[in-house]
Amino acid sequence: MELIALGDRDHADMVRAVTYGRQSHKSETDSQASPQMQKDKGVAYINSQDNWRHVGHYEDVGLSGYDPNVYRPDFERLMEDARQRKFDVVVIYMLSRLTRQGAAEAMKIQQELASHGVALVSTQEPFINTSDDNPFGVAFFALIAGLAHQESKNKSKFIRDAFAALKAKGSHSSGPVPYGFEAEPVNVDGLTVRLLKPGQTSDAEIGPESTPADNVMEIIEAAESGLTENAIAVRMTGRGARTPLASLDEEAAKARIAAAQKRRKNGTEDTAKLEWSDQVVRRILRDPRLAGFAIGPVDPKTRRRQILRDEQGQPVRPHEGFITPKRWYDLQALLDGRKRTRRVDRAGTMTFLGSWGVLRCGLCGAGMTVSNMNGTYVCNLRRSVGDVAKHVVRIAMEDTDNVVATRLWAKVATLDPENDDDVDILAAAAERFAVQGADPEAAAELAEQEAQLHHVQSSMEELYQDRRDGLYEGTTGRAAFKETILKYQQHEARCVARIDELKAAVTTATRLPLDEWAADSDNGDPMEPGGLWDRWDVPERRAFLALFADRVIVNPNTTRRGSSWDRVNGRVEIEWATPERSDEDNESVTA
Repeated sequence: MELIALGDRDHADMVRAVTYGRQSHKSETDSQASPQMQKDKGVAYINSQDNWRHVGHYEDVGLSGYDPNVYRPDFERLMEDARQRKFDVVVIYMLSRLTRQGAAEAMKIQQELASHGVALVSTQEPFINTSDDNPFGVAFFALIAGLAHQESKNKSKFIRDAFAALKAKGSHSSGPVPYGFEAEPVNVDGLTVRLLKPGQTSDAEIGPESTPADNVMEIIEAAESGLTENAIAVRMTGRGARTPLASLDEEAAKARIAAAQKRRKNGTEDTAKLEWSDQVVRRILRDPRLAGFAIGPVDPKTRRRQILRDEQGQPVRPHEGFITPKRWYDLQALLDGRKRTRRVDRAGTMTFLGSWGVLRCGLCGAGMTVSNMNGTYVCNLRRSVGDVAKHVVRIAMEDTDNVVATRLWAKVATLDPENDDDVDILAAAAERFAVQGADPEAAAELAEQEAQLHHVQSSMEELYQDRRDGLYEGTTGRAAFKETILKYQQHEARCVARIDELKAAVTTATRLPLDEWAADSDNGDPMEPGGLWDRWDVPERRAFLALFADRVIVNPNTTRRGSSWDRVNGRVEIEWATPERSDEDNESVTA
């Protein structure tokens, strides 16, 4: 290490000095970690030196000096300006503010500065002074750097242990508070944990004045109505709603953007504008904290936040959520394509069959939506997918509604308890009707247990796939896999047992009112004007169809002969309901 002769330069009458400060977490106190305190001490030191002048300040707040993967924008700017010889001395409060990565990293930084004629001075560590004013600086520099590194190692272990204890209680122990939430300190079993709750809402329309909590609920409700993540992003951008990034203060937003720039491989131009994107919307919708769950590690494959589970595999739910667990599980099923998606079509209208997943294209199996221009249901596959060529399958809406309703009531009227296929339909319908008619608490619990079951089974499938992909190799990896899959299996077993109990309870206490439905109309025809079907609204008609049928298949048109009714009748198939079975060979009965 060499000493820098500050007097041996062209501008010998003036030494240009800059200050640098860093803190892992922003604090405005008078502690040594305070960025303002670091700057004040540095400026005071500079003013105490003859012919020294303060010509600039560099500062990184909320950024670690220990983690080599953390990008510190002002540190990088400091080093670049040193290379251009814009100053002669860097003044720091303590060496730990410059780096905590140990003697080797500290020496590397000092040598880079020295190669450009820049000295390094610490206001609180007099032996760290590489100017020619202090010949002892060289001898003690590496020792102080090594001690700073050891201090960070000890501190990091303490922090890891503390975080483990807090996380077991479900505390939000690190990182920024998720968008739309507030964090409240609460004492739990002698530990102060930070529990989340939804932030303040307002009466403002969604836009520049709406709060983050307002925006979160808008996104949830838009997704539940069937809008895609991209469509939601376009809507939120159009309304001027503040994004998670725009909701941060200027300093935090600057650091977030700088970190994102550093991660990009192609230059530093920031392409992530302060606009909503489908990725941002998806991240919000996928967050288990929406339902009050504590989060565990991020899944390395899907990059989704996983639910933290206790030793019995049960989800840890310490927070106050925006929505209920049942609603969140349903939302995940919708996003995964496991739940019938839209309740309304793209124009915002509700039809009997369109846009809720029951009406399926006979060529590609996709759900059919509504074309309001000519009153049809349509599947428009704009490009080939696998063996399925692009196509347009269209069918008249009114005739299709009438064909399906007529066949539905005919099937209900002729169900035969001596026929095995009809017994299956009756059993499935009775179970579904019982769930519909159960008391709200029992119905809600059953729905939540079923949603949890689907979620944990999907998680198990992903975990097994990760193991097949080699993500759990070695002794540590196998132990982690075994521990995780055991928790999932325990949770799955509890869900299955509770679902069986709830279904048995509601089904034995309920019967299908087939006679009442048939006797409701004067001449026994529920589809006559003023009859039961005529009086029901669209949601009631959908609920009735869902009792007895799983899907309505629309096949391509193969003839122009006959009336519109006849052509539609020849193209429509109904897959009648069957009770859930544990075997994988369960197939629907088609008529």
